Amino acid sequence: MLFFRFDKWHTSPLDNRQYACDVIRELDSRSNRGVVLELGCGLGDIIGKIKYKEKYFFDISISALRAAKFLQITSFKRTSNFYEVFDFLIDYLDEKVRLDAIILVNWIHAYEPQVLREKLSDMIKVNLRPNGMVVFDVIENNLNYKFNHSISELIDKDLFDIKMSKGHKFGRKLVYATLK
Repeated sequence: MLFFRFDKWHTSPLDNRQYACDVIRELDSRSNRGVVLELGCGLGDIIGKIKYKEKYFFDISISALRAAKFLQITSFKRTSNFYEVFDFLIDYLDEKVRLDAIILVNWIHAYEPQVLREKLSDMIKVNLRPNGMVVFDVIENNLNYKFNHSISELIDKDLFDIKMSKGHKFGRKLVYATLK
């Protein structure tokens, strides 16, 4: 933290975040584990642990990305990793990138659902492969968050098979949406 100068809240151990462990377990259980993108990856605790061939570490913080890259280099894993400063609300993913999974957890509650839905819909149409999965979290009825979201506010539920996990801190529910 002192060397890379990222925010202290990034240092919470993975074992303290059951939702992150659940995301890793779910994504590792899939048969199509080619290409994954995590938006808001922080230090790469989730994306760095899953077993995919190609990983896109995207975050708005250059400091967090530098630390994530250092942590992955020191792990000696055989994957193709890409690191990019990326603002989900402004930037666009190259249309040539085809994804088997997109992860957006633990940050979307600071943004309006209409804006998230529009940007996510574009990424799904252009970049998500058939049978690809989008993983995000919803928090309902918690006044400590700027925005509380429902699934239907963020994606077109008719396009996906939806699986949810509940029971996480702060009323967090993980959504695993597989494109039909």
